[in-house]
Amino acid sequence: MALVDNEATGTRFHSTRINLRWSDFDQFQHANNAAYLEFSQDARIEFVREIVTEIDIAVPAFVVRWASIDFRKSLSSSEVAVVVESFMYEVGEKSFKMRQIIRNAQHRVVAVVDTVNVAVDIMSGKTRPWSESDLKIINMFMIPVEDEDSSPEAEAKKDDDADTGL
Repeated sequence: MALVDNEATGTRFHSTRINLRWSDFDQFQHANNAAYLEFSQDARIEFVREIVTEIDIAVPAFVVRWASIDFRKSLSSSEVAVVVESFMYEVGEKSFKMRQIIRNAQHRVVAVVDTVNVAVDIMSGKTRPWSESDLKIINMFMIPVEDEDSSPEAEAKKDDDADTGL
């Protein structure tokens, strides 16, 4: 578990190891699709915990509003753990987008999880705009991402390059 400096942007990202459990796998000994979301959630919780303890700052309350997973390579039951790298890549008035890159033991990307997270007022349970202090914290972990080519040809290439493990 570590907050890692990103030399290109002068910001940081979070990296944590998640041990795989027997229950993460299906009858074909491949990680269940839902397990990737759990890896993402576990890493996000550890990310927040580490900001609070290592940097000693209060993290603004937020909840996941939307999630998307791009499955790149399958994980088999022979894997012991994954590494999840987490960072923010876009911020709005009441939300930020987080990207989490899940890697196997060979450091190959097996999935990319994107989430939209919204600020909430704990007392009312309603969304709220980010404060200036919230934005300072978010911007500490902001790393821009390049837009991916979503043309039919690019999507077909992704499908051809996918490793289902079957």
